[in-house]
Amino acid sequence: MRSTSRGCIRSSSSTPASSQQEEAIQDRHEIRFSGSPSETLAEQAYILLEEMIVDRKLEPGQMISEGEISRELGLGRTPVREAIARLKYIGFVEVHHRRGVLVSNLDPIRHLELLEVRRPLELDIARHIIDRGTEDDVAELDAIMGRVNQAAERGERLLYFKAKRDLHDAEVRMARNSVLTATITSLHAQSRRFWQAYEPTSSFKKGAVLHSRILDGIRKRAPDAAAAGVEDLFTFLQNITIEVVRRSRFT
Repeated sequence: MRSTSRGCIRSSSSTPASSQQEEAIQDRHEIRFSGSPSETLAEQAYILLEEMIVDRKLEPGQMISEGEISRELGLGRTPVREAIARLKYIGFVEVHHRRGVLVSNLDPIRHLELLEVRRPLELDIARHIIDRGTEDDVAELDAIMGRVNQAAERGERLLYFKAKRDLHDAEVRMARNSVLTATITSLHAQSRRFWQAYEPTSSFKKGAVLHSRILDGIRKRAPDAAAAGVEDLFTFLQNITIEVVRRSRFT
């Protein structure tokens, strides 16, 4: 593994981002690692390692060790070990005793299965926001959606995925269901990893339009319209994934 000036682990094939994209990444880390006493060291380690895998700073097939991660993050082995156990649970890594921790490969077929599970949960999220959301919630979603649209229009990958993550996180929070939150969080993490690897930039505008339709249904307190938007979005996402499966069979 190779250290950067920020103390992050990068693979040798990482590509430089624009200054605007780098600022977005830096802002994300400053917000998440602000020293909040409620955030455990294990949670910090998990968040950072998850993002490094999602952002492909740790690439599929890369072998890392618990000790190296501990030194890079400046954390003890216990929180790192707990973080690795959580990442193993959601399929991000494989633990090979005496060899290290292997960043797992992406499986398009598994992602199709994941979308099947996510679809009804996302329908529930939209309905719960309609039932429980406030006008302030809708205003917050509108503001985030503006960032999604802007990043999609410009084709800014890192900004687009960050804005989409913020949108999903806000929607889950506004559903106000702790069990649903615990269930969907790991599914969102797995989807983020897949999309950052495979979603073509050319699909961003269509994806933004479909997300906007869901928000429009939420804004109008129209459950059927919001549900139709979710169904259209997931049909779109499923089709992208099927195309990835098709290409993978010929490579």
